[in-house]
Amino acid sequence: MREIIPNLPMTLRLIAAVLVVFSAYLFGYRNGQNQEELENARLEISALTTALAKQQAEQARLSASLTDLRTAESRARDDADRVRGELEELERRAKTDADRERNRCLRLAAEGKRLLQEARRAIEFCQANHK
Repeated sequence: MREIIPNLPMTLRLIAAVLVVFSAYLFGYRNGQNQEELENARLEISALTTALAKQQAEQARLSASLTDLRTAESRARDDADRVRGELEELERRAKTDADRERNRCLRLAAEGKRLLQEARRAIEFCQANHK
């Protein structure tokens, strides 16, 4: 029995050393997992940031295109109103049915031209922005 007791401190030292080595291994393993997760998160954040920047640029481009389209539409509407006013003035001055008929044709032609311009702008906008 006396022989076991002197070996006991050596056994405890050995067990303690094994526990220290094992806990260091677990700590290192866990730290490695955390580093890998952190790197994956950074890559994902970078990809999302790039995608967000692209979407913001696309939104700005579409917003500018829409502004241009609205401006062109407003100009076309002003022109159509001006032509309509001129035609109404011509109708008031018209003396005969032939003059009135000619003015009606002119009004229809102006309206058709306005509608055609609106359709062309819409088609051009769609072609430019929805490839």
